Amino acid sequence: MAPSDQNIWKLRAEQIRGRLNAIYARDIYYPVATLDWLWRKRGHVLRAKNKRRVQATCLPQVAWWDLFQRRKISLTKIRKSSGNVNLSELAILAQAAAECPAGTEIVEIGTFDGRTTVNLALNAPPSCSIFTLDLPPHQPTRFQLEVGERQFVEKPSPGLWFRQCPPSMSSSARRITQLFGDSATFDWSNQYGKAGLVFVDGSHAYEYACVDSITAMQLVTINGAVLWHDYGACTRRPGADQEFRLTTHSWHQPRPMACAWR
Repeated sequence: MAPSDQNIWKLRAEQIRGRLNAIYARDIYYPVATLDWLWRKRGHVLRAKNKRRVQATCLPQVAWWDLFQRRKISLTKIRKSSGNVNLSELAILAQAAAECPAGTEIVEIGTFDGRTTVNLALNAPPSCSIFTLDLPPHQPTRFQLEVGERQFVEKPSPGLWFRQCPPSMSSSARRITQLFGDSATFDWSNQYGKAGLVFVDGSHAYEYACVDSITAMQLVTINGAVLWHDYGACTRRPGADQEFRLTTHSWHQPRPMACAWR
């Protein structure tokens, strides 16, 4: 077999693997994980145990399929490391990226190892550009980080997964722009009003969650979407859920959009 034929078959094999990963994540892992969570929650109620680590939200809750159409997606790097979103969340983020209007941008606050970033790029329309911001090691921060978050900042290089992606994803990775800075002080003016999707996954400290959320409202375009990761963990302070809602609510009026809260 000629080298060119081998490359073609290797490319096709990677594409098939990506589709199978997505089918497993969305159609098998997600339903099973949801049932397991509901079963464990019921068990805690029956045993009168309170294991809540997040504050209950007063926001309306909807399923992801009420916000995004079910589209064909692909996933890579499905093995989760500490600091990554889980497999179910990765599949939903891929669905959100696939829904982005052509020509818009995707903005991610919090790159870490680039696992989420490369999957956003892989599933976004080819005309979408992806911008991802990460805090450089040793840079002073405007607000105090949550306990344990510094370990996700002090790493050799952010975006490892899209810097070392296989050839089948190189065209997607080329659409990713790595930005560096503190999200609370970074100048986002070049991206205002252009994002079809904003994923807020920076520091989970309450002050950063509020600032990043206001930034997300400025970045998102009409009918765009904003996704927050670990929303409940960012609002553990008593009354913070309502405060956070009021902080972001004023931006909802002139710019209708779908907002999904995790």
